[in-house]
Amino acid sequence: MTAVPPPYVPNPRVGMNPQTSDEVNMQVGQLLRDFIVLKERVNHYQSWLAGAVLTDPPYSMDPGLDATLKTAMTGLDTSLGSVDMTFINRLVGIW
Repeated sequence: MTAVPPPYVPNPRVGMNPQTSDEVNMQVGQLLRDFIVLKERVNHYQSWLAGAVLTDPPYSMDPGLDATLKTAMTGLDTSLGSVDMTFINRLVGIW
């Protein structure tokens, strides 16, 4: 008869697992602040890309790449812009 090994129990402190409610609050708050910064950066960059002609010097990009970059940034900016920021701004305002 073969002995069955005990089930694997992962270390509870691996990675960024918070141990207290304060740690949870701080990590969630930082994540939400980072999200707001990223959302603003994407919007700013998309606005710049909308008026930029990337096929001309100094960029001299292929027209297909130009269109792909602008389409990707527009889609990302639109998706991030559709997020209801009311609750996120309230939570971030707490910290």
